[in-house]
Amino acid sequence: MKVASFFSGIGGIDLGFERAGMEVVFQCEILPFGQKVLRKHWPNTLLTQDITKINGSDIPKVDIFAGGFPCQDLSLANQGKRKGLEGARSGLFYKYAELIKEKQPRWVFIENVPGLLNSAKGEDFKIVISTLDEFGYGISWRILDAKFFGTPQRRRRAYIVASRGTLGAAEVLFEPEANPITNRTGSRAKNFIASGNDESLPGSNLFSIQHAGIGRRANAGPQGKGYRNDGETYTLDSRGSSDAVCKTDAPFRVRTASRLSSRLDGNRFRAIGNAVCVPVIEWIASRIIEADKKYYPQLYT
Repeated sequence: MKVASFFSGIGGIDLGFERAGMEVVFQCEILPFGQKVLRKHWPNTLLTQDITKINGSDIPKVDIFAGGFPCQDLSLANQGKRKGLEGARSGLFYKYAELIKEKQPRWVFIENVPGLLNSAKGEDFKIVISTLDEFGYGISWRILDAKFFGTPQRRRRAYIVASRGTLGAAEVLFEPEANPITNRTGSRAKNFIASGNDESLPGSNLFSIQHAGIGRRANAGPQGKGYRNDGETYTLDSRGSSDAVCKTDAPFRVRTASRLSSRLDGNRFRAIGNAVCVPVIEWIASRIIEADKKYYPQLYT
């Protein structure tokens, strides 16, 4: 399957799809730092910069559009300043939708913050799914957390999968069997474990301290400041607020340890904060391939 990647960042979605067996043939990223990373790792892939200047004719024939349009206007981290899809950044969804309508790929993949679901009292999310529905796509969505995929970081994200003319999207994000759940707050008895990943990370050798709350309690919440060394870190964000990532036996400031300029290190933190958890993307992409073979067997003969 061939992929067109939008809002590519440093290529986390692209890497996940490639690990699943797909080929990324088109990328779009406006930030220069992200462009440099993409050129290094995908030197032969067509790279464009500004999605607002792209026409459908600029995009090669692909099977799937993949991307996470900017989340800043949707994120709960910007409580009180959320403009939703009316914002200049998150409003780029409309351009993404315009290209989807024109090219009509078999699959569409969207990643964003959970705040997408309740932005503008749910009206923004209604726009997203009703738009895809009008284009003829079956749609499913689910909140998945990176810590259930063998990574040491809590990162809850909303994932939307849409399949043109079929209900295959539901088979991608959901399993026919029930998932165990827990009511214990903070329990590591996971309510979802991706198949093939460990249930937990019992050996903790890494923890993060967010600079605005060094010395505060460890249970300050998913977006709270503080520290933890229980095998997870808080969600890294694009503002670089988790700026002391330490080994438990040798704590140090990562900016000092990296020996990189503060400007480059700032770009790295912003890129990581905006990035995705690759194992989650790979899991979804693998299931898209399975569903694609089921609904389009003629393409695999």
